Amino acid sequence: MDYAGMKEKLRREAEAPPKRGSKKRATKKFVNEIGNPISVLVEETRDTGTNAKTKERSSFDAIRIVITGPTSMSENTLTRQEAVELLRCLEQVLS
Repeated sequence: MDYAGMKEKLRREAEAPPKRGSKKRATKKFVNEIGNPISVLVEETRDTGTNAKTKERSSFDAIRIVITGPTSMSENTLTRQEAVELLRCLEQVLS
Protein backbone atom coordinates (compact mmCIF):
# COMPACT_ATOMS: atom_id res chain seq x y z
CA MET A 1 0.00 0.00 0.00
CA ASP A 2 1.38 3.44 -0.89
CA TYR A 3 1.67 6.37 1.53
CA ALA A 4 -1.60 7.99 0.41
CA GLY A 5 -3.49 4.71 0.82
CA MET A 6 -2.01 4.05 4.27
CA LYS A 7 -2.75 7.61 5.37
CA GLU A 8 -6.37 7.29 4.23
CA LYS A 9 -6.76 3.94 6.02
CA LEU A 10 -5.40 5.42 9.26
CA ARG A 11 -7.64 8.50 8.90
CA ARG A 12 -10.72 6.25 8.60
CA GLU A 13 -9.61 4.23 11.65
CA ALA A 14 -9.14 7.40 13.70
CA GLU A 15 -12.55 8.78 12.73
CA ALA A 16 -14.50 5.54 13.14
CA PRO A 17 -16.58 5.24 16.31
CA PRO A 18 -15.26 2.68 18.80
CA LYS A 19 -16.64 -0.81 18.26
CA ARG A 20 -18.78 -2.39 20.94
CA GLY A 21 -16.57 -3.99 23.58
CA SER A 22 -13.47 -2.32 22.18
CA LYS A 23 -10.57 -1.11 24.23
CA LYS A 24 -9.77 2.49 25.15
CA ARG A 25 -9.00 4.90 22.33
CA ALA A 26 -8.12 8.59 22.05
CA THR A 27 -7.81 10.77 18.96
CA LYS A 28 -6.77 14.36 18.45
CA LYS A 29 -6.55 16.61 15.39
CA PHE A 30 -4.66 19.89 15.54
CA VAL A 31 -2.42 22.25 13.62
CA ASN A 32 1.22 22.10 14.72
CA GLU A 33 3.71 24.93 15.28
CA ILE A 34 4.61 25.13 11.58
CA GLY A 35 1.02 25.16 10.33
CA ASN A 36 0.55 21.52 9.32
CA PRO A 37 -2.62 19.55 10.15
CA ILE A 38 -1.77 16.59 12.40
CA SER A 39 -3.86 13.62 13.51
CA VAL A 40 -2.95 11.48 16.53
CA LEU A 41 -4.51 8.11 17.39
CA VAL A 42 -3.67 6.22 20.60
CA GLU A 43 -5.45 2.95 21.39
CA GLU A 44 -5.18 -0.16 23.50
CA THR A 45 -4.51 -3.34 21.55
CA ARG A 46 -2.97 -6.80 21.83
CA ASP A 47 0.37 -7.68 20.26
CA THR A 48 2.89 -10.50 20.23
CA GLY A 49 6.62 -10.35 20.78
CA THR A 50 9.68 -12.47 21.36
CA ASN A 51 11.72 -12.47 24.55
CA ALA A 52 15.28 -11.62 23.48
CA LYS A 53 16.85 -14.03 26.00
CA THR A 54 14.55 -17.05 25.87
CA LYS A 55 13.27 -16.61 22.29
CA GLU A 56 9.80 -17.40 23.69
CA ARG A 57 6.87 -15.71 21.92
CA SER A 58 4.07 -14.26 23.98
CA SER A 59 0.98 -12.11 23.62
CA PHE A 60 0.65 -8.92 25.68
CA ASP A 61 -1.45 -5.80 26.21
CA ALA A 62 -0.05 -2.96 24.14
CA ILE A 63 -0.54 0.66 23.16
CA ARG A 64 -0.64 1.62 19.47
CA ILE A 65 0.30 5.19 18.54
CA VAL A 66 -0.28 6.62 15.04
CA ILE A 67 0.68 10.18 14.07
CA THR A 68 -0.11 11.42 10.56
CA GLY A 69 0.58 14.69 8.85
CA PRO A 70 0.44 15.95 5.28
CA THR A 71 3.82 14.45 4.32
CA SER A 72 4.60 11.89 7.00
CA MET A 73 3.14 9.06 9.07
CA SER A 74 4.52 7.17 12.05
CA GLU A 75 3.08 4.12 13.77
CA ASN A 76 4.47 2.40 16.83
CA THR A 77 3.21 -0.35 19.11
CA LEU A 78 4.56 -0.31 22.67
CA THR A 79 4.13 -2.59 25.64
CA ARG A 80 2.09 -0.97 28.41
CA GLN A 81 5.24 -0.55 30.52
CA GLU A 82 7.06 1.13 27.61
CA ALA A 83 4.10 3.50 27.17
CA VAL A 84 4.10 4.39 30.88
CA GLU A 85 7.84 5.09 30.82
CA LEU A 86 7.47 7.18 27.63
CA LEU A 87 4.74 9.19 29.34
CA ARG A 88 7.00 9.82 32.35
CA CYS A 89 9.83 10.98 30.08
CA LEU A 90 7.51 13.28 28.11
CA GLU A 91 6.19 14.77 31.34
CA GLN A 92 9.76 15.53 32.48
CA VAL A 93 10.78 17.11 29.19
CA LEU A 94 7.59 19.11 28.67
CA SER A 95 7.15 20.42 32.22
